[in-house]
Amino acid sequence: MSAVTQREAAPAPSRLRARRRDSSARRASDLVLLVPLAVVLLAIIFPVLWMVYSALRPVQDIAAGVSWSTLLDNISLDAFARLFEATNFEQYILNSLLVCLVGTFCTVIVASLAGFALSRYSFRGRGAMFLLLVATQLLPFVVLITPVYLFFSQLGLLNSYPGIVLVYVAMTLPLAVLLMSGFFNGVPRTLDEAARMDGASTLTVLARVIAPLVWPGIVTVSVTAFIAMWEEFLFAQVFLTDDSLKTAQVGLAGLFGEYGTDWGVVMAASTIAAAPTIILFSFLQRRLVAGVAAGAVKG
Repeated sequence: MSAVTQREAAPAPSRLRARRRDSSARRASDLVLLVPLAVVLLAIIFPVLWMVYSALRPVQDIAAGVSWSTLLDNISLDAFARLFEATNFEQYILNSLLVCLVGTFCTVIVASLAGFALSRYSFRGRGAMFLLLVATQLLPFVVLITPVYLFFSQLGLLNSYPGIVLVYVAMTLPLAVLLMSGFFNGVPRTLDEAARMDGASTLTVLARVIAPLVWPGIVTVSVTAFIAMWEEFLFAQVFLTDDSLKTAQVGLAGLFGEYGTDWGVVMAASTIAAAPTIILFSFLQRRLVAGVAAGAVKG
């Protein structure tokens, strides 16, 4: 290669300077985005970390200052031991798991059937039904607590698992139906027609042909419904007054005393109550976010 060819192949100094300026500008723009994001992330994570740390510290040290030299001093599980010795919190956790698992299963089944019907069939009032489902998301459920309480008292559903499960299914069902309808819209109808030509019934088409294709939507609906039920407090507080039926959130609220509060026990109970949703979301966050986005776009 001649000297002339080498000079032509070499980048001009002006191009190098332009590339350096572009690279510096990109780094600056990345910092502008990453620094606020890091601050927000720290503000979200710090209370959770402090909750866990306080649960492991002696109760007399919770309000005391913390230094790097004494950060891990006196760490123990005494607060968790006191929690299970003095309360029935393990029963509250089991109650929450039972209510949330049954309620999530019912929500997924009903939402799948309703979403499939709204996606595949055209009938009078279909548009109004969609608007009604959306309108329920604008209504605060707290305004329904008195009429529902009076209605359930007539039916004998207060202080019962079926009553609180029914409330939770009604609360999570509208959003679940909208999400499932969006996922069903993304499945070609030719698959339904081909299955029916082979003699499959509507339920067979839904269970064996369509459901495997919308599995991300089922996971999304299941996770969102479970988290909403697990974190609900007001209806459980009003509808479940029997101590043996209380959920984790109601049991946690009962740890605050009128004249004194064992903050170590409160932090231990808060850590246990928050653990299922944190673990569930940590394992399924990618599928959950992708599922919500896909259901919204397809809808």
